[in-house]
Amino acid sequence: MTTKSERSLNNAVGVLFGRRHLHGCRATRTAFGRVRHRNAIVDVIDNDVHGALLRLLAELGVADTPTSILGAIPTAECYFATRPIASGAATASPRVLLRESLRSSSSHLDEMAIDVIHWQADRRPLVGIVAVPKQRVEEIRDAVAQTIHSLQRLEPAARSLIGVASEHEGRERRGVSITRVFMGENSLLAVISRGSRPVHWQSMPLPAGDEGTGVISIARSVEAAYKACGLDRPPETVVIHGRPELKKLIDRQWLDDNLPPDYRWVDTPSMIGHDVARCLVESYLAGQDDEFDFIRQHRDPLKFSRVLPYKEICAYITAACILAGVLWIRLGDVQNEQVFLLSTAPSQVHDSTNPNSQRDQLNARATSVSQFLDKRVLWSEMLSDVTAALPDGTRLTSIHGTNAMTQKRKKAIKTAPTTLILNAECALNDDGALPESLQSLAESVQSIQSVAKYFDSVELTDLRRTTSPATGVSGAEFAVVLTQQNKGR
Repeated sequence: MTTKSERSLNNAVGVLFGRRHLHGCRATRTAFGRVRHRNAIVDVIDNDVHGALLRLLAELGVADTPTSILGAIPTAECYFATRPIASGAATASPRVLLRESLRSSSSHLDEMAIDVIHWQADRRPLVGIVAVPKQRVEEIRDAVAQTIHSLQRLEPAARSLIGVASEHEGRERRGVSITRVFMGENSLLAVISRGSRPVHWQSMPLPAGDEGTGVISIARSVEAAYKACGLDRPPETVVIHGRPELKKLIDRQWLDDNLPPDYRWVDTPSMIGHDVARCLVESYLAGQDDEFDFIRQHRDPLKFSRVLPYKEICAYITAACILAGVLWIRLGDVQNEQVFLLSTAPSQVHDSTNPNSQRDQLNARATSVSQFLDKRVLWSEMLSDVTAALPDGTRLTSIHGTNAMTQKRKKAIKTAPTTLILNAECALNDDGALPESLQSLAESVQSIQSVAKYFDSVELTDLRRTTSPATGVSGAEFAVVLTQQNKGR
């Protein structure tokens, strides 16, 4: 019998296989990447693990859907040790390593399911050894094998807790040793961990009413074993996990005096069953595959689909094709627009024509513009003087000016004269006659120095009487025309 190797990273169930209860947590990943969780618990009746598992999966809603199952065995049922090894002992069998760790040759090693992990902390090679009765593993495998689901992993419960707890640490703390104290309803579990890798653990009952003493005692007890486990330095800090309701009941001053100054107390995860089940699926979805597994030797040969992320590759290829299609369509639009502009643009050089004539025309236009800029009238220089010369009771209504610009057309130079037209209005005298100041207004404007600089003649035209439609007051409108014939600036 082999463990089914089909796995799904979008739907998984974590199960804590206790002796009296099965705790389960189902994790479902939505299309937007969000993970939803659903918890359940059932009783194990007459040691019927298979029947309890069926009821648990039914409550989680996956009884008829093939699902990946991640199993955990309670920490109290597992043996665990970490010890330094010599470089030549790296190829030793798991049973030899376990026998050396137990320091006994009379143990029934053939009845144990063993898993080992070789790793290195500080400067010494280490080996982690975990064991559990083989009968217990076969019992769980048989229960899952009778369903349509696949058992992907079976590990100690403590390992799943450490794997999730380490994810909440910053990158700078994942490479240091930390003592973690997980609090349950009636027990404590203390673990020395380096990142997501356990080094040593120890459990004890949780003393009711004296929980603070229990936390300090188990933390000190587990830290005393760091040298025997092959670590060069003791753990740097302590992190307490779970049971946040006890924060107000425990003497915090007692904890501050007996724990490192930077110790922390976080809410999750704890040793409660549904927390362990949730940690199982979270570490599985996070891709933590290089940890302890009691069914490692029962796995089917690794499939190529598990090594190559074909779904992600297909998604990337699809996105690239869509982007390439959009760019191709856009490029076609740009080319069509370019062809349209070229077809509608006037031809610069016709057949049988000399391009020098067009160049001469452009040069002539550029010369005209240059001369215009040199000889243009600066209106602002004299408008203030003209306004000041107007007699009392006279108001300008509009100003219109044109500046001379020489243009060469068909070898004939045409010049538009420079003119400034000032439209104004004034009130009549009391007897209804025009003001006498209008008679000499043209001469007064002509005598202004800034006007004489640009204009040759000034005349008063378009003189007529008017009546305001709003007030009914009679007045006169007229225009002062300033003309320049040949003067420049």
